[in-house]
Amino acid sequence: PSFSHTPASAIPQWREGAAQVRVLAGEAFGLRSPVPTVSPTLYLDIHLPDGAGLLLPPLAAEMAVYPVAGTLRVDGAPLAVGRMAVLEPGQPLQLEGEGDTRLAVVGGQPLDGPRHMWWNFVHSRPERVREAAADWEAGRFARIPGETEFIPLPEKRFQR
Repeated sequence: PSFSHTPASAIPQWREGAAQVRVLAGEAFGLRSPVPTVSPTLYLDIHLPDGAGLLLPPLAAEMAVYPVAGTLRVDGAPLAVGRMAVLEPGQPLQLEGEGDTRLAVVGGQPLDGPRHMWWNFVHSRPERVREAAADWEAGRFARIPGETEFIPLPEKRFQR
């Protein structure tokens, strides 16, 4: 487990017409995020002003689209805010926004097995999740430059 801070100013941005894309993790549209990952990962923040569209190529082996605001159409079909659509592998698709639309695109390579997740910790072995929580609680993670607040672990602890 580790932590790496990347300032917002370092996140690459791309425009296609009115569509705006921030490459938070991974590679897309000829840009590469400086955010370190341990496996091929894709995480995009896309803003589509009213009437804007974007042809989304297959950027990763597995991909999903998650609208957070506005009205999104995926290949003409509406996708409600808060609902995730897992995309067909290898297929481009057309995204269209109605109103001020914001969405996330996530994806990457298929995992090699199950993962365990609790709070900000993810690992293939549950004991490593517990160890990371203990390390966080003991202050063994590096501090974020310029950050003074410490966020304690949630009261409800990890259970396998």
